[in-house]
Amino acid sequence: GGGGMPVWAKDDDVRREFERMDSDGDGVIDAQEMAIAWLKSSASVWLNDKGFGQYASMFDELEMDMDSLVRLTVEDLANIGIQDEAARLKIVEEIEALKQEVRNNQG
Repeated sequence: GGGGMPVWAKDDDVRREFERMDSDGDGVIDAQEMAIAWLKSSASVWLNDKGFGQYASMFDELEMDMDSLVRLTVEDLANIGIQDEAARLKIVEEIEALKQEVRNNQG
C-alpha cells in the first residue's frame, strides 16, 4: 500500500483541529501548543470528566474554556447558577487540584 496521508489527515475536522493547534505552522504540535490548545478547550468536557456533567451546559452557554475555568471562585460558580454550595466547593477544590497539577507539569 502506497504512502500518502495518514487516515486521520483525510478527516477535515481532525485536520482543522491540528492546524488550529499547530500555531506556528511547522507541522509539529509541541508542548507549548498543546498547553495553549488545552487552555482553549471546553470546560464542560473537564466537568463531565470530574462528575459534574449536570452543570456542563451552563459552562457551554458561557463558552467557558479551561483558561477561564481555572480562574473561577466559589462566588463565580454561584453567579453562573450552581445553587448547590457543596457542589461549588467541590468544583473549586477540583480546580485547585488541577492548577497544582498544571504547575507541577510545567516543572
